[in-house]
This record gives sequence, structure tokens and C-alpha cells, in this order.
Amino acid sequence: MNTPDMSELILKRIVAINTIYKNDNKTVTRNDRSTYAVTMKIAGRTTYFCKGKKYVSDVKNMLFIDKNAKYQWHMDERGKCVMIEFEADMPETQFDFADFTLSDTAAKEVSALFLSAANLWDMKKDNYMLKCKALFYRILDKATAPEKQQYLPSSYRHALEPVVNYIHINYSDRDITNETLAAIAGTSTVYFRKMFTKAYNVSPIRYLRSVRIKKAMELLISDAASISDIAEMAGYGSVYNFSKMFKAETGASPSEYAKAYSNRVKQ
Repeated sequence: MNTPDMSELILKRIVAINTIYKNDNKTVTRNDRSTYAVTMKIAGRTTYFCKGKKYVSDVKNMLFIDKNAKYQWHMDERGKCVMIEFEADMPETQFDFADFTLSDTAAKEVSALFLSAANLWDMKKDNYMLKCKALFYRILDKATAPEKQQYLPSSYRHALEPVVNYIHINYSDRDITNETLAAIAGTSTVYFRKMFTKAYNVSPIRYLRSVRIKKAMELLISDAASISDIAEMAGYGSVYNFSKMFKAETGASPSEYAKAYSNRVKQ
């Protein structure tokens, strides 16, 4: 299944927020969907059928439905759901359904957000549309957020927080090394690398590279003067090394990325 990148979704308009109750045992066919939809069961279970695949919507599974999708659905267990119908600019990913399986904690939080949005929509008080849009983005954020890191001793957190802050502030410094970061954490280099990797599932230098490339991606669509300027601002000593790392991370060269973004905006 191709899952759309929700961070690229631009909400244009919420068309409706419906709380749906259905108690019968019929299978319903839908061939005329004209909007996107995101839905969550507050209670019960419904199965959707599309192109030979099954997608389950229950209290732990949120579904995202593409506009123009043709499908059938059947309520397996009595209950209710909240469905948000909306128009949006979406990333160019081919999909009919995208399902998001949530942890117990996330499922409770997302269900509460759906119910709040439904109540605001029904009451239609001042600024209800803005509030519903804000809740929509919070739903996507909660549903797509990675699982929380495993529990870490307070000594780890106290040692690593200043390191992470330092990386985000000083990523342009070409002289950052494991030794530099270990000194900030107040530990040996070997122990620091093990501690950081355990906490973030990535090595310190790999984390630094990710921060630099993400910043470069932002600079490439800004008024920054040239690729060489961006390479320097992102902490790289040469355009060659910068371009090599950028392509390794994104699959495109810096100039290709900037051109593709410009073409997408113009469409």
C-alpha cells in the first residue's frame, strides 16, 4: 500500500463532519465519492472492501479514503464513527485507502479529537471552522507520530538534551565531531555514541547529517543565493560533499530538488 505523506497535505476546505450510527447488517456500495475522508470508529467495527483488499476501521485503526475511491463497506459490530469529509491538495501518491494503526494511548487521544471536531461542527459557534481545521491537523499529527522512544534514565535525558540543542543551533559548524558532542554530554566518546544511538535509534553524526539536509531543503526553496552558499550554511566544506550527501538522503541532487519543488508550486 502506498501511504500518502500527511506532512505534505494542505487542507483547503472541510465539507462536512458526520457522526454516523448504523445498526443493520447490510453491505453498502459507494461509487460516487468526490472528497477525501478520514474516519475513526468511536465504538464498533466496520470493514471496507476496495480492489480485492480489506481495510478495518475500529477503535484503534483510523482510515484515510481517497477521493474518487470506489468501495463497499460492512458494519461488523454495532457502534458509531466520525467521518471528516474534506478537500485538499495532496502529495502525488496513488492510493485508495490508507490505514493507521494506533497505540492505545494515541487511539484515545485521536478519538477525543474526532469527537471534539464533530461537536464544534454541529454547534457551529464562532470560529468553528478554524477550530475544526486545527483539530484536523492535530488528528493527522497524532495518528502519524512515531511511537515514543523507549524509557530512558534521567541521566540520559540530562546528558543528551544539551547535545541535541547544540546540534540544532550549530549545525552549520563544519568542525562538529563525536568528540565535540561527547564533551558537551560530559561523557567519553564511546559511551556517548552508545547512549545517543540507544535514545534516538541513529548515531550522533547521522542525526547531525539529517538536521543539515533538512535545513538545506528549506534553504533551496528560499532566496539563498547559490548551491555553494547553501552548502556552507548547511555545514559542508565543499559543494561536492554537500551534493553527494544531499542525493544520498533525498534521492535527488540539490538543483533537481529545487527545480522539482518550483514546478510543483507552479502547477
